[in-house]
Amino acid sequence: MLTIKQQTDNTGELQSDGLKIQRLLYRILPYWPLIALMLLLGLLAAHLYIRYQVPKYSINAKLLINDDSQQKANLQEIVSLDTRDVTEETEREIEVLTSRDLIGKVVSALQLNVQYSQKGFVKTSQYFTNLPFTLELNNPDSIKAVTFGEVEIINNQIKFGGKFYPADSLVKSEIGIMKWHINDKYVYNKDDDKWYLTIVPVSQSVNIVQSSLGISPISEGSSIVRLIYYDVSPDRAIKILNSLIDLYGNSTVDYKSRISANNLRFLDDRLSLVSDELNGIEKNLQSFLTTQGIVDLSAEGTMSLTQIKNADLKIGEMDVQLDVLKQIEQYVARRNNSVNAIPATLGLTDPVLLALLTKLYETEFELEKTRQISGNNNPKIEVFEEAINKLKPSISISINNLKQNLQISKQRLQSENAKVIGSMGKIPQKQRLLLDINRQQSIKNAIYTFLLQKREEAAITASTILPNYRVIEKPQYAGQVYPVPLRNYTAGILAGLFLAALFIFLKEFSGNKILYRSQIENAVHLPVISEIVFQPLPNNSPIVVSQGNRSIIAEQFRELRTNLSFVTANSLNKSKVILITSSIPKEGKSFIAINTAITLTLAGVKVVIIEGDLRNPKISKPLGIDSITGLSTYLIGKATETEIIKKHSTIENLSVISSGPLPPNPAELLSNSKLALLIDYLKLNFDYIIIDSPPIAPVTDCKILAGVADATLYIIRHNYTNIQFLNLIKDTNEKKSLPVISIVFNGIKNKNILGYGKTKGYGYGYGYGYGYGYATEEKKESFFKPFFKLFTKK
Repeated sequence: MLTIKQQTDNTGELQSDGLKIQRLLYRILPYWPLIALMLLLGLLAAHLYIRYQVPKYSINAKLLINDDSQQKANLQEIVSLDTRDVTEETEREIEVLTSRDLIGKVVSALQLNVQYSQKGFVKTSQYFTNLPFTLELNNPDSIKAVTFGEVEIINNQIKFGGKFYPADSLVKSEIGIMKWHINDKYVYNKDDDKWYLTIVPVSQSVNIVQSSLGISPISEGSSIVRLIYYDVSPDRAIKILNSLIDLYGNSTVDYKSRISANNLRFLDDRLSLVSDELNGIEKNLQSFLTTQGIVDLSAEGTMSLTQIKNADLKIGEMDVQLDVLKQIEQYVARRNNSVNAIPATLGLTDPVLLALLTKLYETEFELEKTRQISGNNNPKIEVFEEAINKLKPSISISINNLKQNLQISKQRLQSENAKVIGSMGKIPQKQRLLLDINRQQSIKNAIYTFLLQKREEAAITASTILPNYRVIEKPQYAGQVYPVPLRNYTAGILAGLFLAALFIFLKEFSGNKILYRSQIENAVHLPVISEIVFQPLPNNSPIVVSQGNRSIIAEQFRELRTNLSFVTANSLNKSKVILITSSIPKEGKSFIAINTAITLTLAGVKVVIIEGDLRNPKISKPLGIDSITGLSTYLIGKATETEIIKKHSTIENLSVISSGPLPPNPAELLSNSKLALLIDYLKLNFDYIIIDSPPIAPVTDCKILAGVADATLYIIRHNYTNIQFLNLIKDTNEKKSLPVISIVFNGIKNKNILGYGKTKGYGYGYGYGYGYGYATEEKKESFFKPFFKLFTKK
């Protein structure tokens, strides 16, 4: 449980925090007109920004790439070759989709380097559809520099760059061969429609498309990617994405088509060779039958021929496989960095070799695409090359093993054929010759049939080649992404608040002038017995207190009078000597001295003011007292006490001792012992003696006068006294250089809010206003004046 002391400390901290917040609000709230103005300006700026910005839209699409990756993965699992992952494949496909080569094809296909626009008063808008005309470039890649100009349609002709071009005709120009088309459905008005055409190099358009295109997987490890394109024209963005997807699919189709074409070429070559051999054998058979007159074979010969035919068919298939293996072996052995024709894999059934070859072909295809995208400096090229070099030994070993197995099987079949041929010795010679010819015919016929079947299969496979992607979501409009009204309005509000806060900070917190009572109390720990507000002075007179005057400032001087009685309560003298001083000139000490004295006289006491500032007197002239004789003449012994004391003509109980002629040595003169005699005399005749002394910082006169005083009123002027002088006050108090120091915070000016009244911040509100000065007359402020006054230097 908390102790009573801890609870008290916590309560005190909460109260202190609450007071700090209250003080902070007191300092900020008067600036609400400025804050409101900045907010309105921020919202207006945001509105204008939104109004005159060219909107940009987002077009989204989803694409499943490597759609056959599951099949590849299953095959790799069978042969234990799990060396690929979906993430790497997806990253490679994204590189292909964003490659300059592919995007360049999109730019050329859609003529994106030709831009159509209309200029407004502030913004320029681009258009892609519903155009009055279009330009078709015969060779977009030939454009090397930017061309810009206004386009007009005049008498079914196009005027561009000061030249006329016919419509729907190929013409040669400085730009290149081009053709202009006029849209008959568009209602063209020459006076209202100001169309402009910009032709840029394809490379520059590729940069624009690349910067506007975003492609990323929907999740880590996913082969589904999201395509986002940002453009000022949604129709153009949709066409760009559709074209990009189509051209991307064509690259995969091209790879598969190359493999299929090689298979068909190999089969056609073999079929042509076998067909020629078969024709030759058939001619030999016909010639033999004609010359020898043999019509049929014996039953034994027919059976032998069937056995030999079956064995030869298998041997022929093995020869095809060995031929395919030979081509593959040569391809692997002779492979270099150039693009090679991919050998066929017809007749091969070994899953390990097929998987290795599939891996090799795909890796080479990725290597080829990477070279097209980024040239030979891409670090991925070394990775692909290393993967290919690792695959080659495995493929060679698999080929050798398969070749050995095929040759062993072939030798076994040939051995069986030899036995069958040996047993044919019982057959007559003519029948044996016929049997040999029939055997050759059946072998070639079987091989021809086998090749013909494989060619049909290859043709069917070629006709079913499709891209390895699937469109999950077609390119479609996803909304406006720029400008975003909520974001812009929020930014405008924040910018307005920031500017207002910056101004308030510079005005309130970063200055070196004393603005608030709390600054004084926290620094010097002396009582602030009065706060005097600013009030314009009529007729340039410093007197603001009079009989029956109930103004705010008059009441504050009455409060000062009351507090002054408490300050001097400990004095044993019946008459009180009050010293009034400040740190520097123009802080209002003479003003305070005059009105404090008048306020005391209103209470029925006798008061005398001594104009103790012999360097810059400010008392006698405002009160209409002559300075022919005064304090200086008394101190040098040329006048008596009664001669220098002069009663005020209109203010009862108020007397004044003027400074007299200004002496050359004020400090030495004030050190005269006659000063104490004068004070003793005045104590016998007056209740209060008020000494208006010089400032304490520049001269020592004040400290000399302090020797005869009972208390000190130290004047601090709001927004005028430098905050560094608080250290001077603190040091003076610690050294007891002045008696019983009390602070009077002078010249606080209330902040006028839009002319509807003044805030009451001059008491414990800790300074709602600031500024100090005396005006000849009070003028009525206009509605907008408070705004301007916030920015004026006080």
